[in-house]
This record gives sequence, structure tokens and C-alpha cells, in this order.
Amino acid sequence: MTTSNLPDRLDSWKEIATFLRRDVRTVQRWEKKEALPVHRHQHDKLGSVYAFRAELSSWFNGRLQAGAGATASAQALAHPSEGPKVKLAVLPFGNLSGQEDDNYFSDGLTEEMITQLTRLEPGRLAVIARATAANYNSSAESLQQLKQNLNVDYVLEGKVRRAGKRVRITAQLIDLEEHTHLWAETYERDLSDILTVQAEIAQAFASEINLAVTRSEQSRLVDLQASSGRVNPVAYESYLKARYHLQGLTPASLKSSLVDFEHAIKEDPRYAPAHAGLAYAYGLLAIAPFDLLPPRQAMPQAEAAAKRALELDNTLAEAHGALALVLHHYHWDWAKAESSYQQALECNPDYYVTHLWYSWLLLALGRRKEAFAELKKAQVTAQETDPERMVTVHATRAAAHYLGREYPQAAEEFGKALQVSPDYFMLHYVLGRSASQSGSEQSETESKQAPKSPGEIPLMDTAWGLVNAVNGRKDQTEETIRTLEAAAKKRYVPATYFGMLYAGLGKKDLALTWLEKAYEERADGLTWLNVLPALDGLRSEPRFQDLLRRIGFTR
Repeated sequence: MTTSNLPDRLDSWKEIATFLRRDVRTVQRWEKKEALPVHRHQHDKLGSVYAFRAELSSWFNGRLQAGAGATASAQALAHPSEGPKVKLAVLPFGNLSGQEDDNYFSDGLTEEMITQLTRLEPGRLAVIARATAANYNSSAESLQQLKQNLNVDYVLEGKVRRAGKRVRITAQLIDLEEHTHLWAETYERDLSDILTVQAEIAQAFASEINLAVTRSEQSRLVDLQASSGRVNPVAYESYLKARYHLQGLTPASLKSSLVDFEHAIKEDPRYAPAHAGLAYAYGLLAIAPFDLLPPRQAMPQAEAAAKRALELDNTLAEAHGALALVLHHYHWDWAKAESSYQQALECNPDYYVTHLWYSWLLLALGRRKEAFAELKKAQVTAQETDPERMVTVHATRAAAHYLGREYPQAAEEFGKALQVSPDYFMLHYVLGRSASQSGSEQSETESKQAPKSPGEIPLMDTAWGLVNAVNGRKDQTEETIRTLEAAAKKRYVPATYFGMLYAGLGKKDLALTWLEKAYEERADGLTWLNVLPALDGLRSEPRFQDLLRRIGFTR
């Protein structure tokens, strides 16, 4: 049989090393000391080596199971036919400017470096999320923990000093397997050349580990290193400030990010990432759990910014995801929203939040099997790059079971999530609703989890009011309605929540009136109209059926 008939075969040390994402020296050592399955063929006095992808993958996965922990094993087994992913952690870049106010710059630069590296070859490279990598430092002990806990292969660390319009970045790459520094480089440039520096670091990393960068990404990196890669320094700084605020994921921080994104766009109208970030922030502010801006005010802004970002750069996963959010939660254009989610995932298969958003769309449409498949992808991505985010995966899975009237399974997922983050408020929202629907005694406990600041998060007030309604405490549900009415005089409160609470009280006419008002508002909660258990008592009503038709759930 000829080599051409053996697509699974690798015919040199270089091909074997490239497949395993290691250098030749490392795989040769593995063959001698750890029984890496490499075959030899003797040609007179000469010899050659070859190996099979399937055997190498099996050996590597077994090695992970034996010594790297459950998370790494799950990651490797999720890609048995592709070979193991190489895992990289970018430690937070140190701020050498001496000004604590400049932390946004070093923090934002770290995040942008992660974004650049993630785009190299998503199918074969997993980059640890910034929030998770921030738990480690460059000490030998911490790096060993990083390898043990997350099975990281390489660490990129750096320091940044900014002085006026100049920036100096020192970066080095560490091989955790060999405990060696592979390269170190210092870049001193004008701030306008910062994207060029990021591209050079990304290319140096890819070259060092023999990463096969896609042709389109290689072209993009080359463009960044040309004159097209220059950026307006003022716009870039505003963009980093906006990203810094956006990471806070609070109503106040999201609103602060809008100001800085808009300033970045004013300084450089063609800076696509700023438009994408603006779209993302506006979209989040109009949906649960924030519900801070009326959809008719926020969503058109989000849509315009997302479309402009895509006009400038249609490879931005964040822009496709933000547009999908608008199509999903505002226009209720299910087909186009699904297409945009899929385009976002084509740009970045490891964009785990998009897997979650896409699963919400599928759940709303009753496509439960597909929704759970997306949740599985989100889980694999979180396990690979950001284990702390597993709480949102479990919370979403719990919500999926709740929407499917599978209340015991929802409570089970809640228990798993508690082990990750016991204070995550959405868990108590889901558990309280599930427990009350199933008649569990735990509903009594959860019903006492009243919001600490009534009116601040209307979603939580509504959840508490519904739990009380199911448990027969309708006077407390009426009190929740009064609380939301008072809050609505100061901030936006979606009409959907009033409709749900009146449905819980059995006041069908009032419930339907509020849901029709929510329709006029394009309120976010209506995306769940077809599956929400709290509205089951309204399903036979003609007005409810008409709402389902107008939103596009039925014909």
C-alpha cells in the first residue's frame, strides 16, 4: 500500500511534531521515555520513521487521563480525530508605567492579545480566557499549578510601559513541558503601531510551535503589519477603556463602556472592533438580566453598530454575535438570527457565549435536542479555556430543563453549578422557579431569597413574585408588582414581567394586556412566550394565540 493511500500516516519527525503541536526534540523524547507510538522502517543502512494520527491521538488522550485531570481529559477526548489541541495561557501583562490608572491599558492589551491568538487556528489552539489566566502569575509554583489545573502547554507573559505616544512591550514564551523560555522579544513603537506588535507576537508564537495558520488569518496578520495596521492612538485607548468597563458586566459598567466606545468611534470611524463592542454593549443593556434600556432605544443602536462593524471587517465574531442578538431578541427573525449565530461561530468556534445565545434561540423555538448540543459545545469550550464560566453553562442547562418542565433535572443542574459559584444569582432564579413548579420543599427556601435591592434587577423581583404566587402567598406577589411599578418610574421595567406576575395571580385579562404592551415595546422576555411554564394558564386564550402568531412562533 502506498503512502497516498494512507491519509492517516505521518512520514517524518517534523510531521509528527506538527501534529502533536510540539517541537521535534520533545516528541523524540516522548518516543524514548513515554512509548510514543512511532514506527521505524529500515532502508539498507538508512532508516525512516512514521506514525498514525489515530494512534498518536489515543496515546495522547491516555496520557492526559493518567496525569492531567478530568478537565484536560474531557477536552482531549472531545477532539479525538483532530489530535490534541495545544493550550496557551496569556498571563496579565504587567503595567510598568507606575500609574495605577493605566491598568486599563495593560489589562486591555492582554485581552486584545488573547483575541489575536485565538484567531490563529481555533480548531487546533485553545487560549485560556483572561479571567482564568489572571489567577496565576509567572512564579515557578504558579506555572506548575497552571499546567496541572488546566493542562496548559505554553505561557505568554509580558510587560508594558506607556509614555506619551510611545509604548514598550516585552514578551516571552515559556514551554511548560520543557520548563524553558522559547523566545523573548522587546517591541518599542508608536502607539499607532500597536496592532502591528500584536500581529508580530502572534506570528512568532505560531512559528515557534509549528501552528498551521489559515490562509485568511495569515493574510490578515500581514495586512496588520502593513500600513493598514496602524490605529488612531486616542481611539485605541478609548477602546481599551471601553473593554475594561465591559468586563464588569454590571449596569453601571456597561453604560460607561458606551461612552468610551462612542469616543473611540468618533476618533476613528473606521475602527471596526469599537463598532462591534458598541453593538455588544447596547444589546446586553436591552435584555435580561440587565433590562436597563428600552429595546426600541437600544436595539436599533446595536444593529447599526453591528452592521457597520461587519462592513469594515466581516471576520469579527463579536459583531456577528451582536447582530444575531438583535435579530433574535428584537426583530424575532428566527432564521436570520440563527444564520448570524452560525456565522459568529464560523469566525470563532470557541466563542462560548455565542453557543449559549444560540442555545437560547433553539430553546425558544422548541428545538431542544439541538439546544442541548450547543450547550455541550459551550461546556467543552469552557472546560478548555475558562472553567469559571461553567456556572453559566450549568445555569443555562438548568433553565433548559425548566423550560422543558423537567424540574428535577433543573434542580440537579443547579446543584452542579453551586459547586462552581454558590453566589451566582441566576441559579437561585432557576431553582426557585423549578422547585415551586414541582412542589419541592426547596421552593420555600428559595422563596425567601428576596432581592436585596428590590427594583434593581426586575428579573429577580419577578422570579420571587412568581414563586410566592405558586406557594399561595399572593399578597406578596401583589407587593412585588407594586415594587416594580415604583421602579418603573425611575428606570425601564419590561412589561413582560408584569404580564408574568398577573398570570401567576390567575388574572388572565390583566396578564394578556401587559403581554400585548410588551409586544409594542419589543420586550426581551417575549422570546420565551412559546415555552415559559409560568404562562401555561394562558395558552388556550385566543389573545395569547394571536400573540404567538404575531411574534412568529405559529402561523
